[in-house]
Amino acid sequence: MSSENSESKILEEAEELLPPGKLAKIKQEFELIDRNKDGRIDIDEYLDYLLASERASLAKKFAYLDRNKDGFIDIEEFLIASDPQYLLLRRFRDFDANRNGVLSMSEALKIAEEFNFPITRDWLEKMSSQTDANGKKLITYNEYLGAVSRLGFQ
Repeated sequence: MSSENSESKILEEAEELLPPGKLAKIKQEFELIDRNKDGRIDIDEYLDYLLASERASLAKKFAYLDRNKDGFIDIEEFLIASDPQYLLLRRFRDFDANRNGVLSMSEALKIAEEFNFPITRDWLEKMSSQTDANGKKLITYNEYLGAVSRLGFQ
């Protein structure tokens, strides 16, 4: 049986089994992928088709990662994308004026405000009192990150 007869038989059978609209859509998609119109899809045609459909999605992701919109993803942008906590840690360090690894309540509230976290001074003091063994009301990065994570922010 020739491939043309085989193809014809397959399509006749498909017409009996599938709703007409669905079969037409499948045939249209097959013809779109089969660029050289030989009735078969080779690996290059298949990959080109799949990559083309992913290209728009990947371009959107690239644009999101390219925070400064310069057409490149630099190391800082890549760090932020690879580790969502990096930006929070960096801001924590920026607010830690004396670089002692802890924040006062007001410093922690400044970070919360900058990132629009729904954290109040009362909530922060309560959270701190549960983990602050010496009662100095200072917050370590891990304590702050834990509080932010419990709120569902990452």
